[in-house]
Amino acid sequence: MFTEKAHLMQFWEKLYHIRIVVLQQLSLVLSLRKHMLLMGVHFVFFSTFGQQIVDNQCNVIPPGELTGDFKLVNGVGCAPLRVKVSNQQIISVENRYIFDYKGGNPYAYNTTADSNFTYTKSGIYYVMKLSKTTAGVLQRACRVVTVQNRTAPEFKVLVCSNGSVNLRITNHAVTEYEEYVIEWGDGNVTIMNRLNLSAQYRYRDVSSKQITVQGRHRISNCGEKSTQTISLETINKPAAISKLEILDASAGELTISNPNELELELYRQEGGGTFRTLGTTVKNSVEKVKVLVDTNRMFCYKIKARDSCVAALESNVVCTAFLKVIPEPEANGISFTPYRNPSDVKSVAVKRNDVLWWKPAINQFFKSDTEGQCGKDACYRLEITTQGATILSNRICVGPPPSLCNLLGSLFVPDVFTPNGDGVNDLLEIKGEIDGESQTLIYDRWGSVIFRSSVNVRHWNGSINGSPAPAGVYLYHIKVTDKIGRTFIKRGTVSLLR
Repeated sequence: MFTEKAHLMQFWEKLYHIRIVVLQQLSLVLSLRKHMLLMGVHFVFFSTFGQQIVDNQCNVIPPGELTGDFKLVNGVGCAPLRVKVSNQQIISVENRYIFDYKGGNPYAYNTTADSNFTYTKSGIYYVMKLSKTTAGVLQRACRVVTVQNRTAPEFKVLVCSNGSVNLRITNHAVTEYEEYVIEWGDGNVTIMNRLNLSAQYRYRDVSSKQITVQGRHRISNCGEKSTQTISLETINKPAAISKLEILDASAGELTISNPNELELELYRQEGGGTFRTLGTTVKNSVEKVKVLVDTNRMFCYKIKARDSCVAALESNVVCTAFLKVIPEPEANGISFTPYRNPSDVKSVAVKRNDVLWWKPAINQFFKSDTEGQCGKDACYRLEITTQGATILSNRICVGPPPSLCNLLGSLFVPDVFTPNGDGVNDLLEIKGEIDGESQTLIYDRWGSVIFRSSVNVRHWNGSINGSPAPAGVYLYHIKVTDKIGRTFIKRGTVSLLR
């Protein structure tokens, strides 16, 4: 009688566990299906999801073990998410839990008997229960917890004409809400899903409005919200091209300011043609864009918004500018072409070695540079300032004029002379072998020519218009042409002592 009763108890225990196995496998599959759908992924098989972690032993119960059971409360929600577990088996002892099972041997994990756990980060988690039957047989069960992101949505509002606004969610890649609830601040509400992250709305008046956007997850219905106050009388600042810099003969760089962070499109005009899109877009508040240029063609650029409600807010127009330097024996010839839109120009300057060298008048486009330092290049650059931008031309570096550095070796000019009539060093004269023409110019401290040599008078006697010149320092410019036509120039100072 006792034996039959014992066999009957074993039979009912096995039958109970068979029932638990079937129900738990079905429950886990349904749970995973719900969580997969919640994350926006199509559910195919339970084993497919199990491959998301290595050696997921929730999928297969090892031989000699049974499938257990437990109840999970609050398995879907926003972080921080507090869940509660409880045992659902009559024949279950030594109940222990792993709240973040990541695969592998579960008996290598630290377990807890606590029935509550709080998840602080978003993600999908496995909860595993380890227990024993009253007969000492090991058993396990798994559930899935989905912790959703509750980051507040970020959005931008573009104020258009006639009280219209365009709203755009800007951080959906972080929040991943299934839908967004927009409270426009006048009692009306718009709900938009994740497939369309922008909305348009038109107000009946132009008073300030407080717009609230709440991100919302389905099923759990949780999420966060953020608020902005807008003025419908605000005039949008147009984007602007603040700088055009020519980098070399074929490349330039535009610096673009985009205060409203609109989606902008870059346009180019060649010569006197029409502006055509280059297909380049700009979205950041400040951005640099490389463009192709050509020294033989005039290119002009502008940008405008793609959004139709502010398409009229076009930027300023900037055009390319190039500098030409022609090296000559006695000077470097610097020239440039007039700017395409003269009325836009505020100032024009040519810099030499990054220092202002020439400020051309409105009708000046050429100047000779007779200065230079032997053995060192001079680098020239044109800088045009318009109403809203700076245009920098190409930078050209050349050596000094050859006449400054190829001086006749035998040419000598004294540093001092004393025109006092004592017959010693009374004249400023060039010493050396001169086999060609020569010219000497003497300047006073104000740059006026006070002596010019001629065929009959080749040396300065220290007088100005027949009167003795005061003692001091004077500048000279000596030009010598040799027999084969080479021209040499020497500049310097001489002291007149009395």
